Amino acid sequence: MNPKSLFLGLALAALASPVAAESYLGRCKMGECLHYDQSERRVEGQGSARVPGDLVRVMLREAISDRSDTPKKRLQFDAPSEVRFFCSTARPAFGLQGGGGYQGLNLGQIFGANELVANMYLRACHPGVDPGRNIEATLRGLGYRPTPNGIFASFEALIR
Repeated sequence: MNPKSLFLGLALAALASPVAAESYLGRCKMGECLHYDQSERRVEGQGSARVPGDLVRVMLREAISDRSDTPKKRLQFDAPSEVRFFCSTARPAFGLQGGGGYQGLNLGQIFGANELVANMYLRACHPGVDPGRNIEATLRGLGYRPTPNGIFASFEALIR
């Protein structure tokens, strides 16, 4: 096998492999901190020519503590849940529970409750990117702009 073929084979194997588990602090509000452990990231689908992007599935486990600096070994994570995100600067979204369609995300304006979902989206769609102190600025740097928050009945409706 020549070196070029070996490199190509290794690169394709790396793309097919799931990203290692990542633990992160989702957010802290009113004395409660939500911690997440994300694993088994997989690209499950593609957008369309009109709405490009990748449909990504991750497994998330949640733990609650009263401090942001609680060591991971002291956190009690719940059972994993399957969560889907449509990673797209044109129409970012997350899958609603029970296959109830997709909720569009306005990642150009982060505030209140959507801060947590924006953090989850960033970690699922851009593994390894640290949101820093300003998740909105981080997302803007990745090309996200204000978008509508609509609900789409299916993945097909989302990418139409």
